[in-house]
Amino acid sequence: MVREIQRRLVIGVDYGTTYTDVSFATPLGDTCSLDEIDVNSEWDPGMSNEPKVPSVISYPEQEWGDKVGANSIVMVHTKLELDVGEVDDELDLLLQTLDGMKDLSFRHLRATEMMGGRPAYTQKSSEEIVTDYLSKILQCIIPQIDAKISQELRHIIPTDIVITVPTKWSYRAMNSTYRASTKAGFNHHYFPMLKEVIFVTESEAAAIYTTRYLKNRQGTEFLRMNEPFILCDAGGGTVDVVSYKVTQLSPTLQIEQICKPTGRKCGSVFINLAFKKWLRMLIGEQNYRELDPELGETKISSHSAEGPAMRELMRDFNARKEIFHSHYGEDIRIDLPAPKDNLTLPGKVNAGQIRISSRQMEVFFDGCVGQIINLLREHKEAIQKSGTGVRLRNVILVGGFGESKYLQEQITEHLGLTDINLRQPDTSWTAVVQGAVVCGIEKNRSENLIRANYCRHHYGILSKQIFSAAYHTEADRLRYDKSGIGLADGQLLWFFTKGDLIASNSPLSVTETISLHFSTSEPKKKALQFFRYSEDDRPTRFKEAQNGSYSSQSTHGYTSLLTLAIELDAVCTLEVDLSDFPDSAFTLGQRPGMIQVEVAVKMRLVGDSLSASVASKSGRWLNKPRILCQQSNIPY
Repeated sequence: MVREIQRRLVIGVDYGTTYTDVSFATPLGDTCSLDEIDVNSEWDPGMSNEPKVPSVISYPEQEWGDKVGANSIVMVHTKLELDVGEVDDELDLLLQTLDGMKDLSFRHLRATEMMGGRPAYTQKSSEEIVTDYLSKILQCIIPQIDAKISQELRHIIPTDIVITVPTKWSYRAMNSTYRASTKAGFNHHYFPMLKEVIFVTESEAAAIYTTRYLKNRQGTEFLRMNEPFILCDAGGGTVDVVSYKVTQLSPTLQIEQICKPTGRKCGSVFINLAFKKWLRMLIGEQNYRELDPELGETKISSHSAEGPAMRELMRDFNARKEIFHSHYGEDIRIDLPAPKDNLTLPGKVNAGQIRISSRQMEVFFDGCVGQIINLLREHKEAIQKSGTGVRLRNVILVGGFGESKYLQEQITEHLGLTDINLRQPDTSWTAVVQGAVVCGIEKNRSENLIRANYCRHHYGILSKQIFSAAYHTEADRLRYDKSGIGLADGQLLWFFTKGDLIASNSPLSVTETISLHFSTSEPKKKALQFFRYSEDDRPTRFKEAQNGSYSSQSTHGYTSLLTLAIELDAVCTLEVDLSDFPDSAFTLGQRPGMIQVEVAVKMRLVGDSLSASVASKSGRWLNKPRILCQQSNIPY
């Protein structure tokens, strides 16, 4: 029996630090020529018909892309804010926040509040900003898809959505990307026959598309069987480098990774940040703040933003940056926008015009370029040491930053590419998003794809927490000691959030440290109840769970909770027995006659298999953690 080949819809989304693009195709089965991929260039009325649109949005107007009002304040580089996970990133964000608050007057905040308004900066999270932005993208792509296949067919055609992410993209960032895209409308509401949401790294997508594109244009001699090559995807925020080898030439070119992918946050936006830092020193703090009055405000909310004057200045700088090269020679002159268009500082600024020497422009570039060259050098050396016997002949450069002549010249010079081709295809700007569609079309035979699923409920436990007036209600405070700080009683500690990403390449796992409190006169046993909550608006207090109330109850020596909450489902109880713990394992509680001990509570979700465990913490009497109790097959 011959199986009928079905028409499909595959959508690629490449949300970038500086620009975003979307593409789609409607293949029959799992094959499609590159020419059948449509890259969207129809955005909102009044926007330019380019294949990419700026990744910016303003508040409260929600103007976006390149259609932003002259006086609007726009959120920029929000993608990078999704991945503040490493210590260096968090320290950098803290330093920027403190720097932005320097000499800051809060009078504008009080004045705005008295007028019944709100500050110019948005109080939304980075994830919410991305959601708002992607919803604008979706509303532009839907009419283009309907024009191609009709609204009726969109509702019944099997659909896959492929989202690109950087090589080094944490679970936290990927989860926020997933939640933002699904909330924005890339879900079953607009695509009722949605089969899968898939993640692929930007470098993988770019490599698959670019090698096939170049093979089609340059013939079979472009790459040979088992031949290695390096791909560098240089974007606005991140730069990824991956090494591959050819595993099949026909009928379709196939490749596989041969070295560990590497990446850094050293994209072209960091050239802009270097320029801003230089300008701030050149014209002085006060003059700079008049050009960028949003500096202090936006750092309070930890978002990067640009006001009208700075946006105009950066537009001019970017135009010069894009055409800069190693032999540029002459100085670059840029006029400062109002209110500093007539500023004169002897030897620095002349009637509002600043002058950037060619050498200074190189300094702006070299912080990023040096890191990219190091990444490429590591891969080149790894291939040479691999002993394959096949010579490296090609380095492929894609992405918006990859179009920079200065970057291309520096790579050629410092890597010694006299016998290696540095290829930069004419479709490099959209290589990632088109490659995403190819990966979606060939999902059943593509490697390195991450299938996305979502957590269907919230899961958490009831706990006491150190009281904070910012997060807790005064009615929940238990005052035990003279400090008056005390504990917040009856708080719900959530491990999983409904809608969280469950990635096919790793389980969803969260560990929280909590304190268990005991009276010195009672057994050192405690029963922990785990709850499931299915609505979107999860409560933070047990008493908010629709008249929830609780009281202590002892069963077989274990102190547990008598649960009366209507909305919370008790799905599991773990009995923690610390009877064999020595007294030295406990610390004095905040109330006389009380002791406490810290334990690690973990929940883990693999597919539909949910488990929970409680482990001791290592300390003076215990060299390594010990599992105290655990349960698998918790109702999911």
